[in-house]
Amino acid sequence: MTAALAPFLRDAGWQYAAQTPLAGDASARRYLRLARGADSAILMQAPVASMAERDSLAAFLRIGAHLAALELSAPRIIAADPALGLILLEDFGDATLARLLRDAPAHAQAAYLVASDVTEALAQAALPDPIARPDPKAQANMIALTLDFLPKGHGLAALEPMLATALATHAAGPLVLALRDYHADNLLWLPDRQGAARIGLLDFQDAVALPLGYDLASLVDDPRRDIPADWRAALIARFAASHGLAQDQASARIATLSLLRNLRILGIFHRLAGQGGKPHYCAYLPRTGVLIDRAVADPALAALRPAVAALRALTAPWAEEAAA
Repeated sequence: MTAALAPFLRDAGWQYAAQTPLAGDASARRYLRLARGADSAILMQAPVASMAERDSLAAFLRIGAHLAALELSAPRIIAADPALGLILLEDFGDATLARLLRDAPAHAQAAYLVASDVTEALAQAALPDPIARPDPKAQANMIALTLDFLPKGHGLAALEPMLATALATHAAGPLVLALRDYHADNLLWLPDRQGAARIGLLDFQDAVALPLGYDLASLVDDPRRDIPADWRAALIARFAASHGLAQDQASARIATLSLLRNLRILGIFHRLAGQGGKPHYCAYLPRTGVLIDRAVADPALAALRPAVAALRALTAPWAEEAAA
């Protein structure tokens, strides 16, 4: 226990709590579960050495307050010292959608449906302020992280502009709040709550305003796991009905946003596996490629196929490293 942590926990009344380390995420944050009799809480220890790290923590608190105001289940803040990077959070337990999908598929299907309700609640709400509002060109630039790992002279300079055109064409309209890391490891099933609050939300500090459907694409096209094809189809059909879209329009929108997201994730996972010292992310690269291929197979994205195929060929060694 660091010198700063002891007085923080004492002032919060948790100094004698038992501590159990929890698995971390892709960030440098660390988590402990604290147990005090029948009560428990989560201690988040976030790095705050740089301005970017301090901004990330401030965004976590700001977006969490926005979600709570919408009566969604962001973890309640029990105590916080942002200057030290210490936040004591409500404990949502361990019933992630990932765990439900593995152990209780019937419950998982209901939970995925409610998770899609959360995205609808966010779509209907006003955007928080401040929040980044990238245009299609800036949205497409999200894949630059992956392109930067390619050899110089890779010949894919047109990919970003083509993706921007696809976004402007198939994912037009007002931007909505996207939590971005909206996948089964960050979503907790809270069946004792009501409505969309039955999904506990984590890891939302990178939220920005993006096209409608981005978080749904994140949910149904998750590189970490498959969901049954009929669930995916039903969630997209439900999305189409909710927004008055024809099925081909909804499919094109989700495919475009899935392509954007997974082209970016390809580079993120490659970086985490190498520079980030987290080699287990290599295991997700082959499925990320599968999702990219599925997205670009949508008839609306035919023009992107040659460039995406070229990128897939250049990044094939990344996935081969995963199989080694």
